[in-house]
Amino acid sequence: MTPRGRRFPGRFARILLPPRLSAAVTPGESMRIERVIALGRLFLTVIAFVAFDLDAGQPIVTAPLARILLGLFAAHSIAAVLVLRSRPRRAKAFALTTHIIDLLAASLTLPLAAPNNPFFAFFLFVLASAAFRWGFRETVATSIAAVGLMLVRLAIPVPALTASGYDTPERFAVRTAYLVMMGLLLGYLAETGRLLRAEGAAIVHLLRRVRVDLSVTRALTTVANEAVRMLNAKQLLLVVEEVTTKRVFRWDTRRGWSLASTTVRGEPSAIDRPTYFFGPADHGLAIVKRWWPWSGTGYEATALTADGRVVVATPIVMPDGFVTAYPFRRLILAPVNLGDEWAGRVFIFEPRVNVSLIELMEFLRTLIRQVSPAVFSVYLQSRLQAKAGALERARVARELHDGVIQALIGIEMQIEVLRGQEPLRTTDAGSELLRVQHLLREEVLNLRDLMQQMRPAEFDPDELLDHMADMVQRFGRDTGISARFVSDLKSVALEPAVCFELVRIVQEGLANVRKHSAARNVMVRFSIGPGVWRLEIDDDGRGFPFAGRLSQMELDTTTAGPIIIKERVRAIGGQLAIESKPGRGSRLEVLVPQERLG
Repeated sequence: MTPRGRRFPGRFARILLPPRLSAAVTPGESMRIERVIALGRLFLTVIAFVAFDLDAGQPIVTAPLARILLGLFAAHSIAAVLVLRSRPRRAKAFALTTHIIDLLAASLTLPLAAPNNPFFAFFLFVLASAAFRWGFRETVATSIAAVGLMLVRLAIPVPALTASGYDTPERFAVRTAYLVMMGLLLGYLAETGRLLRAEGAAIVHLLRRVRVDLSVTRALTTVANEAVRMLNAKQLLLVVEEVTTKRVFRWDTRRGWSLASTTVRGEPSAIDRPTYFFGPADHGLAIVKRWWPWSGTGYEATALTADGRVVVATPIVMPDGFVTAYPFRRLILAPVNLGDEWAGRVFIFEPRVNVSLIELMEFLRTLIRQVSPAVFSVYLQSRLQAKAGALERARVARELHDGVIQALIGIEMQIEVLRGQEPLRTTDAGSELLRVQHLLREEVLNLRDLMQQMRPAEFDPDELLDHMADMVQRFGRDTGISARFVSDLKSVALEPAVCFELVRIVQEGLANVRKHSAARNVMVRFSIGPGVWRLEIDDDGRGFPFAGRLSQMELDTTTAGPIIIKERVRAIGGQLAIESKPGRGSRLEVLVPQERLG
């Protein structure tokens, strides 16, 4: 582990110079950049020789010195081209070395610059090459270094230049002003171009990572983690609403998926839609927490409209639930639409890159516009695969019912006929046939359970009660156990996914009754209570190996109860309780909060 004292300089440097949004430059691309600069340097040298010979106004006293400096710079230009032809392995070291030589040469020749000779272009070349190689910081640093070298040069007067009027403080001040302005201008243009290239490279990189063979969660995880890394952010949050059912889903890089109405550790329960969908629906927002004493407390937001206009910063009231769950100082958010089925927002907390929040918000919107269709295609692909799998499972279930199950039932009937014949009725062979007959009947029941599990995973809430009643009735007919379904409800307003889990819980509970309880009677009740939907499964069998009533937490602590049912109850945010009377039966109770309305 790194000592705390060693981490401080790195943190302090990151505060002063936040990371920049930049595209990775490969060694091959670095060498291409150096070749372009080397050819430009050589071209500048040739033009400087021609322009100097055509300059009739060059003072005689500075002409010899100027020709010597031009000759040295020409040698440097030719040497750089020759070194590049040998393909040096360390492009960064080569770039830094040539840049320092260019800077020194420009600082030496700048005092000779007259209004009509080419020496001033040498320094412009140094600034342009810094901007082309790196960006704004390096260009400004080059300007500051050159001004420092010029100050050193001014402190050492050259009598010939002073006598000719080319080495005076007034001319130095004018040159410095021009060079600083050109450095700022070239650096700004280079930084803007670099940012655009970085945005394009980031989008291409993310699109390359989104593959159709990934699940929706893995695709979102890949995209979100890459976005958090690129923006040096703390966390990414995606909140989407299904347009048809108005269900709100939340996904972030720390907690994964959850419904916004469920209880999540560290957040208040029953979070409603306005907690996340605040402000204009189609605007991007850059929100900053105001901390200076004279402005009071609160948040300030700058909006970016759908047509790209920036709305000046105004105070904004943040929902208490959102601030409690996600405290922040800097936040950017942008709307996202996934086809016509989903609409939502992407939140990025504490982005720390050397770009304004408005530019980051524009980049986020561009990123969403380019990447969201790819993620949505993964979602459509997963749905298509799920439907294809459901159709295939339904086909296999029909084949089992019409083929294997019917064949097993036919064999069982033949065994029953054989057992009824007089020679086998009282022999050991008859007892063995009875055992085989029971095994066949058990396998038929297991196959029918498997067929039920292979049914499609989508249930219409209006069909839930009829489906449960039919399943319980079929269970009693197949097993010989007296089974009843009781409910005084006329309709059920639950999400299809919750209905599916409830059906699977009933199916698993009935299977456990058949396999383990040796019960003669079983009753399934579905009702509504104060704030909950209630599902109960009662039987008069052996019961569980404990006496009394255990809650879900107690069942988890003692590792008692059916594991599959516990997992399904947990998946829908419900509560499970089991009451057991060994030798006299048991009662399984599932409570689902009514806030899980569709």
